Amino acid sequence: MSLGVNEEMPILRGNRLSTGIADLDMVLEGGYLNPGNEIIMGPSSIEKSALAYHFAASADQKENVYIICGGYSPNDIIEKATGIGLNLNRENIKFIDCYTATLGTGEIASTEKIKIVAGPSALNDISLAINEAITESTGKKMRVVFDTLSTFVLYNQKDSIRKFLNLIEGRLKGVGATTLYLVDDGVHDKQTISLMLQGMDAVYTIVDNGGKFSLTIPDLDMPVPIKVGPTGVVIL
Repeated sequence: MSLGVNEEMPILRGNRLSTGIADLDMVLEGGYLNPGNEIIMGPSSIEKSALAYHFAASADQKENVYIICGGYSPNDIIEKATGIGLNLNRENIKFIDCYTATLGTGEIASTEKIKIVAGPSALNDISLAINEAITESTGKKMRVVFDTLSTFVLYNQKDSIRKFLNLIEGRLKGVGATTLYLVDDGVHDKQTISLMLQGMDAVYTIVDNGGKFSLTIPDLDMPVPIKVGPTGVVIL
């Protein structure tokens, strides 16, 4: 694959999609791989989610964003993002909601912005919802976030989740999407981690150093210190 460059900023590679964090874009020579499937692994704190929210919030109107949520409702995610100064309540940001139906609060109808799926174990329905998202996004770039992939892995047999990932990884990458898969550190055994890593183009790891966090980046020898403040993720 030819790397190319961004003509306006030659230091930035052309096959990248902005992270939504200017300093991190510079470190990554333009952002996350595009197209690409990329894992962000870290503790169950705001840092991991904040990186994904920046990525989603930075999409322009020529891009569609789909957040596939298994552990939180769309409103929960919007509120968490708002708390760090990021707006996910936008027309081009949509949700595949695999969480709300599991609460047992009665039948909930899908809307133009939120597609309701029966739960994290309904892999066929999630796959169909992703197909619909791809069709909706014809002619546009796609950003996709699994928040979190760990939820879907815990709800399904390993062989089922691997078949599902094989299918959607190729499908999304084939239409030019960049997909972030959030993974909770310390939840899965080594075999399961290995299963999730198959087919991924890059892995970013957040490390908790006694309350101070750093981001390990592929092909970069030194971890990058980060923190989350009122305006989101800051590179220190």
